[in-house]
Amino acid sequence: MGCWSSSLSPHKILTGRRDQLHTIRQKDGLHPFPWREESEYDTLSVGHSSTSISAALGLSVAAEKEGLNRRTVAVIGDGGNDSGHGF
Repeated sequence: MGCWSSSLSPHKILTGRRDQLHTIRQKDGLHPFPWREESEYDTLSVGHSSTSISAALGLSVAAEKEGLNRRTVAVIGDGGNDSGHGF
């Protein structure tokens, strides 16, 4: 689960959108943040600092309640830490 835009390119590349990266922030182009309608690999439509923390917690609690043996990792960008949102 990630909540960063400046470092999202690797995620978009790994999920098959490499050829469309140049369209980010253009009309009918890729969204700069994870966007559910854009890819099955974008779990949530998010984009603000530190949203990965609460989203990952929710996904982790849901998986535990469903008895799934799943690990969830929250990746937070430097802006979220610099501004204190991550705390």
